[in-house]
Amino acid sequence: MAEDNAIFYSLLESCDVVQLTPLDWLTDVLGRLRDNMDEDEIMQLLPYKYKKSRE
Repeated sequence: MAEDNAIFYSLLESCDVVQLTPLDWLTDVLGRLRDNMDEDEIMQLLPYKYKKSRE
């Protein structure tokens, strides 16, 4: 459980670093997740790549 929390908080902090609103990012990403996504698709949802795809 502690590892899961660390990952979650790291993602939220990453949003701050790349100047994304964590709540907006999380809301959008959770709406896009699918059971059959491959690793590359998931990687595109991480804050840094997500921000680059929006620019």
